[in-house]
Amino acid sequence: MDVGIKEIRRMAYLEALGIDSYVSRTQLPGAALTRRMAIASTRATPVPQGAENPIPGAISAPAKQRDAGTRPGAVPVARIKDAVPLPQRDEQSPPRTAAVPRFSLTAIVAGDWLWLEELVGMPLTKEQVQLVQSMARALVLHREPRTETGTSATHPGLAPPAVAQFDWPIHTNQQLDLGSEAARASVAGFVGRRLEQHGCHGLVLLGQSCAMRVPLEELKIFTVRTASSAEILAQPALKRTVWRDLLPLVTRL
Repeated sequence: MDVGIKEIRRMAYLEALGIDSYVSRTQLPGAALTRRMAIASTRATPVPQGAENPIPGAISAPAKQRDAGTRPGAVPVARIKDAVPLPQRDEQSPPRTAAVPRFSLTAIVAGDWLWLEELVGMPLTKEQVQLVQSMARALVLHREPRTETGTSATHPGLAPPAVAQFDWPIHTNQQLDLGSEAARASVAGFVGRRLEQHGCHGLVLLGQSCAMRVPLEELKIFTVRTASSAEILAQPALKRTVWRDLLPLVTRL
């Protein structure tokens, strides 16, 4: 390819990049002699006479680029905000929330009390309900011993237990609050309704994990804490300790 054509192509590339000129100021050691040519161009700007280090044939940048502050020999760099757009938040996407607690509570109304226990990985069994009923029966009979004319079957405090379950979260709408504080508020509402509906005189929290779920400061009812029914069934030796924990329910009436 002719040297002149090569130079014209090189100038065209530089012009497309917004570079006025690109030549060596000094002769590099061992390099071939640089052949400088005067290239005619309709957009060329003549170099003033007496200018420092004039370069024959240098093509000046367009006036619009000079006004924008383009420096001769500078390589244009794309601005980051233009090359990589910042991610835009989707207004339709749900807001980020804290981890959602997941748990289930069972509420058993037996005797004059509400018995509350957290179900840890297992459903409520018939044996657990029977154990709670037996503990409630023992408390009723301890308070009002049977006489010759009365039987446990006719005692109003010995009716069959009423069982209900509370599951959190109660819905899957991520737009609403599903955090720990919202869960405690919902538990307080669930327990409060059952206490009022059944006229319970006390609350029994079965198990340490259950006590952590209930905001007692909002319920304002006499409460005792003891081992869970699952723990009592697994360790029958706990019954003596549990009985001592439950006796204040009788003395409070």
